[in-house]
This record gives sequence, C-alpha cells and structure tokens, in this order.
Amino acid sequence: MAEARWQPGNMSSYAGPDTILGKQISYSPARRRPESSGPGRARLSRAERGAVQVAALAVAGFCVYGFATGSPSTAGYVSSVIVIGAAIVWLRRAALPGLLAAGLAIAAIAALAGGLINVGQNVLYNASIGPYSKTLGTHFLQYDHLAHGYVSFVVAFACWVMLAAPHAGADHRRELVILAVGAALGAGGLNEVVEFLATLAHHGAHAGGYGNTGWDLVCNFIGAGAAGLVIARSRAGAA
Repeated sequence: MAEARWQPGNMSSYAGPDTILGKQISYSPARRRPESSGPGRARLSRAERGAVQVAALAVAGFCVYGFATGSPSTAGYVSSVIVIGAAIVWLRRAALPGLLAAGLAIAAIAALAGGLINVGQNVLYNASIGPYSKTLGTHFLQYDHLAHGYVSFVVAFACWVMLAAPHAGADHRRELVILAVGAALGAGGLNEVVEFLATLAHHGAHAGGYGNTGWDLVCNFIGAGAAGLVIARSRAGAA
C-alpha cells in the first residue's frame, strides 16, 4: 500500500483505496476528512446515503409486517434499531467506509428479520438446520447464533472506526482495539436487556431461556473478538 509523504501544501498521510475495509480502518489520524455539514461532522457519503435508505426501508417494511402479523415484539425490535441508528449518527464524525455502512444496514435487516419473521410456530431467530447437540443444548447451525455473531462483528468495526481509530497510535493501538471489542460486547449485552424486557412485556412469547441468552453472549464474543483480530492484523499487514 502506497502512502503519500508529506510535502508543503499536502496534509494527507493516506492514499489507500476506498474498497477494502481492512485498509480503511487503518488510516492515520491526520487523514483529510470529507467536507463537513456541521461542527465536527462530515457529510454523508454516497455509500452512507444508500445504507441509510436501505435501513429506513427495512425499518418501515418490518414495522408494517410486524403489526400486520400481530407480532408482540414489533415495537421492541423496531425501536432498538432506531435507537442504535441514532447513536451511530450521534457518534459519527467522519464518513464511514462504504463496506462498513453496508454492513450496518445488513445488520439492521438481520436483527429485524430474526425477531419478526415467523417460521412455523416460532420466529426466524429460533430456526435452525443440521444436527442438535445435547451436550451444548443447541443446534450447530441456528440463525440466532449466526446473526448475533455477524452483528457483533460489524458493531466492533463501527466502534473502532468511530471511537478508537482517530486516536490510535503505535503506543496505544492494542488497548484501543480491546476498547472497541469491549464496546461491541457492551452493545450486545444491552440488546439482551432489551430482549428480556420485551419478553416480560408480552408474557414470555418467544423467550429462549437461560441457555439462549448464554449462547447469544458467546456468539457476540466470537463475532466481536474476530473483528478485533482482523483490525489488529490489518495494521500489521499495512506496516
């Protein structure tokens, strides 16, 4: 990867492509930022605008679908996605990488679909294929596990890009990677709290129990931890 050397009149320290997420997250804090639309906030890029539109359509569509099918979890899932989206907008200062913006939109769709689409007598989150392990108390391939792992993976990247990367240096990079992973795990834990409160509100419908919550947390850890490894490795590869 070629890096632009400093010259008079050139304040940029990064000239990498805009298509590889691993390169996008390893930029220097001195990189030139897009034109701002307000104090300390960059305008939405084309990729971000597309992701916002997709996510907004998904929220509206699943909201209508949920109320039409009488799903008791509709308000909880829709409001959770809206709150998380608002938090991202509030924390965002520079344009997000296009691949990350798309990944966040897909994460919103995965969460809404898992909680609101009915599969048989249950929701998509509880759908599974393949054998069941009595020892582990779960199916090896279950939508719930895959969705939690993926969402935590993407959220860890988002935490890194928005909170940690602008301050990352040679001395504190490892600590900031751990911070980004921890923030993603905290968001996953907060999601479990929301699911618990929603379960109480509609008298235990679709409640997964202690085992379900435990596997959700395990999958959150796997997804966020994998993202942390990718972030750390991307820096090593760029060096």
